[in-house]
Amino acid sequence: MSGSTGTLSGALEDAGPRYYAWLAAVGLGLLIGLYGVLTTFIQGTVTLGITDQVPWGVLISTYVFFALLSTGICIGVTSLASVFGMEEYEPLVKRGVVLSLITLASGGLVIMAGLGQPLRAIPQMLLSPNPSAPMWWMIVLYGIYGAALVAEFSILEWRPGVSKQVKLGVGLVALIAPILAGGMLGAIFGTAEVRPYYGGMFASVYLLVTAILSGVALIAAITIIERKFSSSTEEAVSTELLTGTLAKYLGVMAGAVLLLTALRYLYGLTATNEALALAHQEMLLSGHGLWTIGLGVVVGLVIPLALMASPKARTMNGVLGASVLVLVGMFASRLEFVMGGQVVALTNDPGHQFPIAAYAPSAVELAIVVMGVALFALLYTVARGLFDLDAVPGHETEMTTEPDAVAKPEGSDDD
Repeated sequence: MSGSTGTLSGALEDAGPRYYAWLAAVGLGLLIGLYGVLTTFIQGTVTLGITDQVPWGVLISTYVFFALLSTGICIGVTSLASVFGMEEYEPLVKRGVVLSLITLASGGLVIMAGLGQPLRAIPQMLLSPNPSAPMWWMIVLYGIYGAALVAEFSILEWRPGVSKQVKLGVGLVALIAPILAGGMLGAIFGTAEVRPYYGGMFASVYLLVTAILSGVALIAAITIIERKFSSSTEEAVSTELLTGTLAKYLGVMAGAVLLLTALRYLYGLTATNEALALAHQEMLLSGHGLWTIGLGVVVGLVIPLALMASPKARTMNGVLGASVLVLVGMFASRLEFVMGGQVVALTNDPGHQFPIAAYAPSAVELAIVVMGVALFALLYTVARGLFDLDAVPGHETEMTTEPDAVAKPEGSDDD
């Protein structure tokens, strides 16, 4: 356990040129993002590429990407140790909780920046609640989830000696809340009956399954990168956990998502609903298909599945490469999912595009996306400097009690 700021200052003192180059890149990303945030705050959402035909753009998909990363890490990795007692995942728990918090915060900032005037929106969320709306429940549940993550990290960092019942209770909240929140996120899309592309209630299942895949990919990629530069991470996280357990887990989830995606696309292309079939034709068979299929399916699912299916490819670099490809594919798939539901125009209005509505993200939107990624990088860099994320839950207690147990017979006069 290391909660002192001395850890961060020590890391800065020992940092080499690569570390300062990393900080410079993060700072540049934040400056680019600041341009997007200030422009939107001053001029409003007119600076975004969205229209009344396509009201959801890349900022929504980026929020979904980050929110489901957080959800996937928690329900797919950390809860396996904290709730279900699977000890092999314990070295990833503390890092996973931090990543869940940071991705949740990064997604929240992206979506708030996209509102144009977030200072007006936040009070209205509190003063004018609407319990009949899935979005209201999503906000509440993600709030509970965030609080549970803070509590779980506090226990891991400062109160490791609390009872198992308390730890289990906090872990259960941190498991159930994101499942419900992810379900509500899917319901926001699925309950839009005029947008059949989202798949109705299937949207919640699809988003939760893809969340686990992306969460496993993120924690695997981050851990392997850290392991290359940190001896403490190398000692704490075994090669078998990354190239064995997580690699196979990643491959199985990539196969499951590939199957779900294929079924969703096959159903959409052969649907009798004209709007649904047209939306899938536009997203899969037109120019959009180059990145929808190329990035979302081939790069993000097929190649990682093939890599993880091969024992020779289940090396550190192989798992890292597959994880990065999954994250790239998931980012593209989130945009495909959000755009696909809006690509078919709802009305034949001469003043609008028909039957296909076009969308292209603006420079301001892209700047805000860059800000979200840079914020994630900054927060994790700071967390890595402030806290020992390689600490295994319960390890400190064992280390402090074991010497006493050995010393007692040596210093005892009863023998």
